[in-house]
Amino acid sequence: MKHIIPAFLLLLSLAMPAMAAEFTILPYPRQGLKSGVDDFVAAVNDMKEIGSTGIVITKTWVDMEPKKRSYDGLHQLGKDFNFNTDDGRHVFFGFQPINTVKRSLPPDLMDKAWDDPDLIGRFQELVDHFSLEGAKPPKYISLANEADVYFETHPKEVEAFLKFYQRASVVAKQAFPSARIGITVTYDGLVKGRGAVIQKLVDASELAIFTYYPMTDLKVQPVENVGENLDAILQVAGEKDLLLQEVGYPSGASLESSPEKQAAFFKHVIGAIQQRDQIKFAGLFMLHDFEPELCDQLVGYYGFEKAPAEPKQRFREFLCTLGVKSFGGAEKPAWKAVKEALK
Repeated sequence: MKHIIPAFLLLLSLAMPAMAAEFTILPYPRQGLKSGVDDFVAAVNDMKEIGSTGIVITKTWVDMEPKKRSYDGLHQLGKDFNFNTDDGRHVFFGFQPINTVKRSLPPDLMDKAWDDPDLIGRFQELVDHFSLEGAKPPKYISLANEADVYFETHPKEVEAFLKFYQRASVVAKQAFPSARIGITVTYDGLVKGRGAVIQKLVDASELAIFTYYPMTDLKVQPVENVGENLDAILQVAGEKDLLLQEVGYPSGASLESSPEKQAAFFKHVIGAIQQRDQIKFAGLFMLHDFEPELCDQLVGYYGFEKAPAEPKQRFREFLCTLGVKSFGGAEKPAWKAVKEALK
């Protein structure tokens, strides 16, 4: 009998399906940064409607420490963690000393080398202060956002950053032992020849974390390419679990897209993710379009302010049409597609 039970358990484990990917959607509210309480509540309810079991919360280092050893914002961050986990959701926390194109450090640290002892010392202090807020621990932590984009123009900083990451991940693990930690990179980087640095960053991570916006030269890729794209990402991940921090597809006409094409994308991508057991989490980006004023700010942040008129306008439309609902709350076909795909 003692030999039968282990064999039975083995057969049972082989028969059980692999855990399905978790899905969430960024609950950006219908009036953007001017939204009232009702707007935020409605956005959270929409997130619940699709069965979200997690939420993505991101903060740059300078958001959390706007000046040297000033941690006033950490109390609100702790409240955000606890509010969003009260009904059982977990937090994917994007901590961002790099945010796509720029360093996002406190002013007195901006010129420090990544492997400077002062940098890791201050990170330890930041984590220590946050741990005192009593926030529920995150399930996942990313220690840089879309880092391959930054390293395209700062290639000599990669090795120093990896030393920082190695030490910072130990600090984060001490504070949050159950968290799994990595560095967020981009699918776009695979298309644009940044595969070598992406592989190096993924190899250093506990798991692979990507953002996925299938675009080429500010035009959407065919919806039918979704499976092929995900397989390319999985090839980089190797045997590591894959998290898709952001999955988005704009609906703007100048990008050779449309609301109907956006809906078709979300139907395809959700199904393709569900068919790939190695993908454990997907954050759909996003519930409502950004407001026009924020789009204008982001055009400047990402360096398109002085671009020629046509690419500048297309990049702005990319930023402004990522929602499955319009700014103000009107539903696009993609919202229905998301709900039906996640029934």
